[in-house]
Amino acid sequence: MNDPIREPPIAGAILFLLAGPILWGGHLLAVYTFHAVACAGGPWATTIVPGSIVVATLAAAGALLLAFSFPGKLAQALRCADQGDDQPFLIRAERLLTVLALTGVLWTGSGALALAPCAQFR
Repeated sequence: MNDPIREPPIAGAILFLLAGPILWGGHLLAVYTFHAVACAGGPWATTIVPGSIVVATLAAAGALLLAFSFPGKLAQALRCADQGDDQPFLIRAERLLTVLALTGVLWTGSGALALAPCAQFR
């Protein structure tokens, strides 16, 4: 008797494809939330905000580069693929979305660093 073709769980495949945009959204949330909270806190925020933006941007960019470089490991971690599975469409789509997310992370990080921190609260 032949084994039926086992398809990956749909939730794992969706998380695999959206790993880049989810990281991008998390970075955006972290940068703007910390920026708003720190600027509402006091004058010391003008020195902490740029540093926190750099740390958040580097962390998100590093995670996105890892997701781009090792899509097979990410697919296995999310149970989207087994060891040795070759899914070229999913990998290409994930890499494209990861590159777009990396562009967004770098754009957000550079924009937040280029503008004066806490200017709207002055």
